[in-house]
Amino acid sequence: MKRKIFIVLLLALCCAVQQVAARGSAAPVRALELEIGAAMITPTAKEIDFDKNKVGYNIDAELRCNFTTRPFDIGLRLDGNTFNRELKVNKDLFKFRSLSAMVVADWNINRKGIFSPFLGVGVGGGLTSNQAMQIKDVTNQPLKETVNKAAFTVMPRVGVELFHRARVTFYYKYLKETNSHFGLSVGYVIGGGRK
Repeated sequence: MKRKIFIVLLLALCCAVQQVAARGSAAPVRALELEIGAAMITPTAKEIDFDKNKVGYNIDAELRCNFTTRPFDIGLRLDGNTFNRELKVNKDLFKFRSLSAMVVADWNINRKGIFSPFLGVGVGGGLTSNQAMQIKDVTNQPLKETVNKAAFTVMPRVGVELFHRARVTFYYKYLKETNSHFGLSVGYVIGGGRK
């Protein structure tokens, strides 16, 4: 009987030590953070009818909830972007825009350090907007009406957080209707960081 009690107590002590050690090494962080960012983007392909892609831009806001003792976070991202493609034959410039709302999740490596890489993905929906402009025309009037379409969105990403405040992210955002693109963003984090 004494032997069984000793084994149970020893197991309970081992579990308690393991829990304390796990808490001490997890580097708890604040539960909420907001990131405001901007990115340079480039379309993934010229598409069949276009001769040249132009670099565009993206603006985003992302509210994340950190698992305070685990290296994961989950959040909501809202962003908007625009870029152009050109037809050299008649100098038409086609403007491609999109707005997206996505649920995002990241796995953070070395979150307690000042250099913390992360790997994540976003999934959601968006609204794409395509418009043709004749840039050589004096009036610069639209050649066609704007076409708006709903689009499924997926965005794998990889990046690094520096000093618990700055985030640099490289991502690929897939949107149907020719709006898919690569992006390189820089963001500033409000909140978050170690407790």
